[in-house]
Amino acid sequence: MGRIAVVAGPDAGHAYPALGVGAALVQRGHDVLFCSGGEHARLAAHHGCDFLELPLLEPTDHDGDFGHLLWQRGAAMALPLAAALRQRDLDLVVADLLTRAGSFAAQLLGVPWVETIPHHLPDPASDLPPVGSGRHPARHPLRRFDDRRIHVKQAASLAEGWRQAAEAARGIGLQRVAAPALRLVATLPGLERPRLQWPARAHVVGPLAVEPPLAPLAPPAGDDPLVLVTDSTATDAAGGLGRAALDALRHLDLRVVITSSDLAPRIDGRVVVGRGPHRPLLAEAALAIGPGGGGFVSKAAAAAVPMVVVPQLGDQWEAAARLQEAGVAAVLRPGRLSPRRLRWTVVRHLADPRPADAARRLADEAAQLGPDLAAWLVERVLAGERPFASGPAEHLHATATTP
Repeated sequence: MGRIAVVAGPDAGHAYPALGVGAALVQRGHDVLFCSGGEHARLAAHHGCDFLELPLLEPTDHDGDFGHLLWQRGAAMALPLAAALRQRDLDLVVADLLTRAGSFAAQLLGVPWVETIPHHLPDPASDLPPVGSGRHPARHPLRRFDDRRIHVKQAASLAEGWRQAAEAARGIGLQRVAAPALRLVATLPGLERPRLQWPARAHVVGPLAVEPPLAPLAPPAGDDPLVLVTDSTATDAAGGLGRAALDALRHLDLRVVITSSDLAPRIDGRVVVGRGPHRPLLAEAALAIGPGGGGFVSKAAAAAVPMVVVPQLGDQWEAAARLQEAGVAAVLRPGRLSPRRLRWTVVRHLADPRPADAARRLADEAAQLGPDLAAWLVERVLAGERPFASGPAEHLHATATTP
């Protein structure tokens, strides 16, 4: 079987989906080394993976420059990472899209690599709204004009990014930045917008994230609808959603569980605040409230739970727009977040049967996808293949040749 390194930065939103692929590969008999922040060592061992802490994770004075953080830091980390991995005689590297140390190390070792994307496909396309903007498809000429203006600026930014990437690669002795053999996109087909050209190596594989190593969190007793609220796990997220939900929902005929690092644990009648795995709670939840991070979105979708989304940063804006277009989520902008607005949004969303119907459609997709499919695709690369994807629904209603 294969010897595989899985590489992801310490942010839970990126580490947990990558580890989900690693855990599935272990289950299929492969030897997996998980490389990430030291806080994930115990979880890696729980899933049967060896562990290696990524080198040079300490912050630097230049981390405010995203291009430097992505490429120059990635290249600097790749040298000691490749040196540590060389003795493992690897066959392949699986690397998170923001942890360029993994892809650079794979090139230095001369082995193929597979990219994990913990949310929607982030590739810009001229027929779609500007990526990351959280905009819906334009219906007015002025919006189309503004979209084109942003597309031009994004193209220039991407070109500068690839210039930085090429410079970083040359700095560690590589002639070019190699493309991944495959890209594993941890979203659902129903959350991908139609585009004129789908990247041939991008496979939508559904939810991938493992659960954090936390004790179960018991919901309040009773028969009232259960609402699960979570704050963002992303570094630099503003937070505050848990506190607003506590003020908004505590007096309604609901049972409420809030998972948050900002609030002190408490049990107060119909409200429980603490930290715990989401999947057991989503199994009985009527509604989920969160910022729109890829891991929580995919878990809620797999459990057929409609959502209220309060995006805060990055890919969360894009996820919010797509969930709203799919009919699953109501979206509340963070600048308008207040207990009163959140309370009315929750009441209206729970009273409408259509979001639950849309969530069930996403859950039907999620049931056909997941980590085992991702591991099967990695095995195809180990066998020397480069499976082709014709679109985001490539693996729905799959034949017996797939897992």
